[in-house]
Amino acid sequence: MFNNPGAEEKKMFSFGIPTLDEILGGGVPAGSNVLIEDEIGAEADPFVLQFLAEGLKAGEYGYIFSTEHPYDYYNEMMTGIGVNPEMLEATGRLKFIDAFSNPFGYTDFKTEHQHTVLNLGQPREINETIRRSFLHVQNQQVLKRGIVLSLSSIIYASEESKKIIFSFLQNRLAANKREGAVTVFTLHQDAHDPILVRALEHNCDVTIRVAKSKAKAERPTTEVKVINVKGKPELTGEPIQFEFISGKIIPYYEEEMF
Repeated sequence: MFNNPGAEEKKMFSFGIPTLDEILGGGVPAGSNVLIEDEIGAEADPFVLQFLAEGLKAGEYGYIFSTEHPYDYYNEMMTGIGVNPEMLEATGRLKFIDAFSNPFGYTDFKTEHQHTVLNLGQPREINETIRRSFLHVQNQQVLKRGIVLSLSSIIYASEESKKIIFSFLQNRLAANKREGAVTVFTLHQDAHDPILVRALEHNCDVTIRVAKSKAKAERPTTEVKVINVKGKPELTGEPIQFEFISGKIIPYYEEEMF
């Protein structure tokens, strides 16, 4: 339970990936917006879902705000890393917010999920839906982490006004600070204007980039680099190579030692 609002700066939310958590100084501080950038051909979703699963395994609450995949996609991936999404949904600790099935409200399609967003261009609707999904614990101080996959879809829906996307980020940050929570956003970094990407980075507390590895290796690897941690420039450094084995994220050089 999160019983001391004044202690939120001391609470760290870990990824459960020892090498990455060590680089981050123990994890991500409570009250943060975290941006995880990827490029075509690189898999960022396993890192994001690992972050969410780590909290759920520890008894925390969490949500998935999805604009890019149906529920079954997350169900399969999270089951592979030792989490039972259906059971967690049934107990109210995990909420799936469907912004994928009908993101612009153009059809009469009805989702089977309780919480939906029908207009990605309205940050107020998104934030209100997230808030409503946790009304059952509104009077309780619980640890909570959420993931938004992806921020790119919201940007595409908000092309006429960049103020919408920054309003959304600011509202999530304010909610995080108030609740001692963390929100992780994915962004398709190579699909956007570099100036916009830089502006988004400045509006997040932590930025991590996931890219296709350029290093020579016997098996496919993914390159992860901490780009920025606000107030702690010393935490940025050289990229690390990871690979995915049986649902686990393993540093390539460590696995090679066995």
